[in-house]
Amino acid sequence: MIQRKQTLFLLFSIIILVGYLFSPVIRVEDAGVVTNIFGYDLKKNIPFPIIGRYFVYITLDAAITAIVLNLITIFLYKKRKWQMAFCWLSLIPVVFAFCFTYYHWATTDSTSDTVFYYGNISLGVSVVFILLAWFFIKKDEELVKSLDRLR
Repeated sequence: MIQRKQTLFLLFSIIILVGYLFSPVIRVEDAGVVTNIFGYDLKKNIPFPIIGRYFVYITLDAAITAIVLNLITIFLYKKRKWQMAFCWLSLIPVVFAFCFTYYHWATTDSTSDTVFYYGNISLGVSVVFILLAWFFIKKDEELVKSLDRLR
């Protein structure tokens, strides 16, 4: 149902998350040379015994997971309680991608200037759109409950 506000907010969130995949998240300036690091370039292994070497494309996986969850949420327009649950579930990978990028930025051992770049702002905007969609889904649910009371 494209005419619903929450569907539009979820579509905006999907568009922003796709844009996140192709926007730089960290900018490194070293002796006049500027290097942009994208979300899928964060190839830092986490020192964890077994699964540490598999966290190579973690921000890419998190963004794609959030995109898929938002798409599923759009098509569950008849089940509002499920939609609200999927909105909360889609927030988890978005916040995780932001935190992982911040962790990578904060723990980088370099003598050059590293800047937290505009690609990460898109994650915050995506969180706002998901929360707005959740709010309007909740509003629809309350409207349906009030109409049930009138019957």
